[in-house]
Amino acid sequence: MVAEAVASGVELEVIAVREGDQFGADAARHVMLAREVFRSISQTVTPQGVLAIARVRESTADEAIAAAREAGWPLVVLDRVQDPGNVGAICRTAAAAGAPALAVLDGCADPFGAKSVRASAGNVFRLIVARADWEDLAAMDGYGAAAAGGVPLTESPIENAGMIVLGSEAHGLSRSNLKLVTIPLMHGVESLNVAAAAALLLFEVRRRRAA
Repeated sequence: MVAEAVASGVELEVIAVREGDQFGADAARHVMLAREVFRSISQTVTPQGVLAIARVRESTADEAIAAAREAGWPLVVLDRVQDPGNVGAICRTAAAAGAPALAVLDGCADPFGAKSVRASAGNVFRLIVARADWEDLAAMDGYGAAAAGGVPLTESPIENAGMIVLGSEAHGLSRSNLKLVTIPLMHGVESLNVAAAAALLLFEVRRRRAA
């Protein structure tokens, strides 16, 4: 993750390396930590030997919207997705599919929180990430992902939408006037995990854009 941050141009303030390990990257300060100390401050069971403090600039909603429009992609919007693992996985998928920007609404887990960053494998740094509210997105048309009741994915022109909104698995979408897109599932299966649904939607956008 630290290497991904460096590759993405993130400014590192501190790099802390476990005694016996090596990691070369520019930072304002480099620290070597005893193995016991490193283990005590790490948030994972099997740390890889490098910790960093990074200065990350969050973009504005207007910047995220502009980046999506310039790239010809829908803006990926997260609506009350509270699990940091899901937020990070969606960031990773968005970067892999080629989406340039992502906006998070109130009630979402922090995409730059430690668990989200780990779940994204550092790919959150490849995206333009903004905090937004519905007022910021009021002028945009879009599709909300729904477990049922929407137009089937094969019939929905989501690649031309201004945004694709992914909501809370527990509470759904917080905005009621979105057009809905649904991924058809086998009988008896209620819904997909939000990160899995995001992967299907975003790679379908990529496929259609390449056709």
